[in-house]
Amino acid sequence: MFHDVLFFLMGLALLVAGGNYVTDGAAAIARRMRIPPLLIGVTVVAFGSSLPDLTVCLGATLKGHSALALGDVVGSNIIDILLVLGLVALVRPPEITGVTRAFDMPMLALSGLMLFFLGDDILIDGSRANTIDRSDGLTLLCLFTIYMAFSIYFSRQHGCRPTPRPVSDAVKAASESQEVPAQKMQPLWLSLLMVAVSLGALVVGGNWFVDSASSMARRFGLSEGLVGLTIVSIGAASPDLATSLIATIKRQPGIAVGNVLGACIFNVFFILGLCSVIFPLNVSTIKPIDFGTLAAGGAAVCLIGLISRRINRWEGAVLVAAYAIYLAVLVS
Repeated sequence: MFHDVLFFLMGLALLVAGGNYVTDGAAAIARRMRIPPLLIGVTVVAFGSSLPDLTVCLGATLKGHSALALGDVVGSNIIDILLVLGLVALVRPPEITGVTRAFDMPMLALSGLMLFFLGDDILIDGSRANTIDRSDGLTLLCLFTIYMAFSIYFSRQHGCRPTPRPVSDAVKAASESQEVPAQKMQPLWLSLLMVAVSLGALVVGGNWFVDSASSMARRFGLSEGLVGLTIVSIGAASPDLATSLIATIKRQPGIAVGNVLGACIFNVFFILGLCSVIFPLNVSTIKPIDFGTLAAGGAAVCLIGLISRRINRWEGAVLVAAYAIYLAVLVS
């Protein structure tokens, strides 16, 4: 038990540190290369923070534990959409830009709906079992390819100025009385090294967190499906939570929102697509309420972005409350 607690705390520390420095490195790369922070969020940062999910899902699929793999992705996406975006909005309501509102959020809603229809064969077409087979996986991988291609296209078409680095209150106060010299731009190699090392910390920390939390859960006799939807998914979603909250505090809303959107789309289209192509996923232990919560959460966030163009604090509170209700129903 002591061993599990130790690695749980060490994994959490690596997640926080990795989320801090990957944000700094990603913002520096965006400034130097004049790449929109959103593209950094939906590619490099989202990929890195989703690596724990990829590791867990691939390992579980190869070992025949598809319920754990699918529960990890479904649970992680529910946490990202309801809890992470809700907490980000409570800390600092993020604005939803045009490309995000017109493309990324609809793709987020589509990923939840696709998983709902693909995973509820009994409910949709009266099949004997719920299965995400290889043809479903190929469809998800095709959608992931389309998403990445359009993300790169929109980034090039809607280029932005280098993102200004947040300055302290003391620097702001000093700038009112005298001109502050421009900050020296960080070398590109150092920024890339920061991102690489930080992503490594996120992966290692996420694995330690997931392994130790899962071990502690098994000691209390929890089922594999419940472990996947709760303990494993919470641990795997911790990098998204750490990265997005730290990016929000550092006034990088493009990275904060883009990280969540990219991670959720990556989880469904790429991770589940790849795992189901390797071995068809039996989803009998994942219930329609789980798929329905994911689809409804994605659709709700998409509507919020389309209507208000900002996730306000009260909307963030509703998202967090919705996750608390879902978790209570799941455990009960």
